[in-house]
Amino acid sequence: MHIKSLYRAVLAAAFSAFLVLPAAAHGLSHKPGDKVETRNIKASDSQEKAREYFTDTVLTSHAGDKLKFYSDVLEGRTVVISFMFSSCVDACPLINANLQRIQERLKDRIGKDIYIVSITVDPKVDTPKVLADYRKQYKAGNGWLFLTGPEKNIETVSSKMGQVFEKEAHLTAFLVGNTKTARWRKIPAHFSDAVIAEQVKDIADGIYDKP
Repeated sequence: MHIKSLYRAVLAAAFSAFLVLPAAAHGLSHKPGDKVETRNIKASDSQEKAREYFTDTVLTSHAGDKLKFYSDVLEGRTVVISFMFSSCVDACPLINANLQRIQERLKDRIGKDIYIVSITVDPKVDTPKVLADYRKQYKAGNGWLFLTGPEKNIETVSSKMGQVFEKEAHLTAFLVGNTKTARWRKIPAHFSDAVIAEQVKDIADGIYDKP
């Protein structure tokens, strides 16, 4: 198989295997016994192939900046990705409150090697201004990005992350990935901030990639 095709196949299989199942937006459907799922989707290929898979689809930040999804948001970082929409009154506030606590626990690294990335699934409503106001509720710092953009762009990025582009059925787990090691993990959002923060640090520090 051609190397590009192989890389796409490895990534697609890995993501479809553990990221594709969404939970209902109105109420977390994960059970207390849920397990953290981990996949190493590392391929012996360059960052260019990762860029090809995740794409450099342009999204807009809460600050109005145009950002290429892989090159500006993912590359060289550990990211904690969540999907949300500002008018959600059930799962999203709980998820964002947990992210706020995680941000505080990881404050020495947030905005350096670890970033939080919240992507709206309601881009028609969630303009940069709406997101800029919304993030203030959670005291989001510079290392916590809120992203929006044209529907087709959000749908493209969402599909790469195994997300169903449907507001009422968006993924409520956190997707944590280190693009340097190509290690990705899905963590149920109802886990405690202490547990999630430790999992994020493990991913960022390559703990599971050491002999």
